Amino acid sequence: MKKVLTSIFALAMVFTMNQGFAQGAAASPAVTITQDIGGTEMTLIYSRPSLAGRSLATLAPNGKVWRTGANANTKINFNKDVTIGGKSLAAGEYSMYTIPGDGEWTVIINKAKSWGTQYDEAQDVLRFTAKATQTEAMVETMSIMMTDFDKAGKKKAHIELTWGNTSVKFPIEVQ
Repeated sequence: MKKVLTSIFALAMVFTMNQGFAQGAAASPAVTITQDIGGTEMTLIYSRPSLAGRSLATLAPNGKVWRTGANANTKINFNKDVTIGGKSLAAGEYSMYTIPGDGEWTVIINKAKSWGTQYDEAQDVLRFTAKATQTEAMVETMSIMMTDFDKAGKKKAHIELTWGNTSVKFPIEVQ
């Protein structure tokens, strides 16, 4: 009887382990970036969708509000006041949405702490436009990063979103 119970337990363990491994990695892995810019800490939390044979225009359609990633909406946090896209923004945590367009995207900073596609325009703190350029290299998995730090005071940089053959950059400066 003891051998039978041991065998059943071993089979149950193997089945449970296989089920855990079968789930694999997340389709759109979550990323947290913490970056110092001129003594101001910026934290960016988003999930990275992949094209996986689909088009950027299908996943982030022109003229429609997009959560700028996958799963939960993208969060951006500053511990001090900044200027982003040429507009002043008080320290705090915000949601970041975008509206893709041909040659130009609208970037939306929103105070709502909603999930994913639950966008509420009444919660917008500011909007600005950013130039969208075509890249030579194809980017399969969406990426948001800090680029172009100024050499002198390190108080200026760009936030750059790249996906497919599209790059959208906008300036950030500490106040």
